[in-house]
Amino acid sequence: MEFGICNLTIVPLRAEGAHRSEMISQLLFGETFEIITKSKDWTKISTTADGYMGWIQNGQFLTVDSQLYQHYQSLSITRVGFEGGFLRHRDYAIQLLHGTHVRTSFAYFDADNIQEFVGQELRYSAVDFKEQVSLLAKRYWDVPYLWGGRSKFGIDCSGFSQLIYQSFGVSLPRDAYQQVELGDTVDFLSEIEVGDLAFFDNEEGRINHVGIMLDSETIIHASARVRIDRMDLEGIFNQELNRYTHKLRIVKRYI
Repeated sequence: MEFGICNLTIVPLRAEGAHRSEMISQLLFGETFEIITKSKDWTKISTTADGYMGWIQNGQFLTVDSQLYQHYQSLSITRVGFEGGFLRHRDYAIQLLHGTHVRTSFAYFDADNIQEFVGQELRYSAVDFKEQVSLLAKRYWDVPYLWGGRSKFGIDCSGFSQLIYQSFGVSLPRDAYQQVELGDTVDFLSEIEVGDLAFFDNEEGRINHVGIMLDSETIIHASARVRIDRMDLEGIFNQELNRYTHKLRIVKRYI
């Protein structure tokens, strides 16, 4: 069995093995995956963190065997904070984004594994969640919406919730319809706490949106851009449009 490690800042994960194919997610530097099948130019993968399947272009990752993969996973990590940073190696430096987990003792570039992380290190844990989640989420205010995006250069609604929770050591699935299957239901809006996730559905009853509650009446979510709106029993009210844009289905708590 072969595995891969993303060795570029951020790369697209596509629905099919073609540049014209839809981008369904992204891989950040250092993220790992199982290789399912290879073609001439593309490789189908399943991500280690959340089992998300898609196609990545050949040349955008390192291929490793099972033994090296297990060694890689055993190494201590540096979690990159919102301001990001760089991994320096001799005269070369690769940019690292918030959400990246980097193992500075691993030879990403060549056999000489002398490299150094320069930047902001994230030191949050689950005990910091209630105090810090609102502050971290607001750092993404006005980041543009990008279908499949997972960074401050562009992010989608479930990528946003996944990334914020990951910053506190809590793993969530990639998509909103998967995230809603976990957590404990919050029965009343008055009982909402900061960091709870609110889920919304379409006319067919399918979950199609998620956002992070800042308090019992305010939500931050990615819709055109990361924005803050009011929410009530009916859903999200967009004051700029003067109408409800998302219909509330359920609120869940994970911490």
